[in-house]
Amino acid sequence: MQTFADATVPRPMVSREGREKQRYSASGARLVAGVVALSRDKTKVLLITSSARPDKFVMPKGGYETDEDSPEAAALREAWEEAGIEGKISTSLGVIEDMRPAKTFTGVSDPGLGVGDWEHGNGLPPRSEFYFFEMTVEKEAEEWPESFRRVRRWVGYSEACANLKSRPELLEALRRSSIVKDAV
Repeated sequence: MQTFADATVPRPMVSREGREKQRYSASGARLVAGVVALSRDKTKVLLITSSARPDKFVMPKGGYETDEDSPEAAALREAWEEAGIEGKISTSLGVIEDMRPAKTFTGVSDPGLGVGDWEHGNGLPPRSEFYFFEMTVEKEAEEWPESFRRVRRWVGYSEACANLKSRPELLEALRRSSIVKDAV
């Protein structure tokens, strides 16, 4: 199994903001990196409140930027900024397309095409492409860059599935991880 333990990032106390360094795929999809942050015994996953919707929980993730050497480095940076966690990435969970409708997209020549038809060559790109990695959490900071606006919560598989049901790309990353899967 390939490991990414050598990917390290600095630990500033300020989050990056803006999209001037954001990477995009050739199709125009935003490239995003994130972690499925597991407890050492793999029975719990760490969720954080969404910055856009504080009543919803998500997994640490964010833009893969042009000054970052790899999606792994971006994922570790996001884990620190959004959740205040450090650890080791054990494996890649692959790339997952976010097929929700794009907030802005003007490249569609046929307005009758559905978002779910991207794989079938209709010309609609995914909104984002997520590079997800499984991470074992080794340290939780008391203060971190976004501690003033995020809440962390450790949950089991079933509760995580319930929290992520409106975000199929995050749910798929969780399903691909090695978390102990209890009954849903």
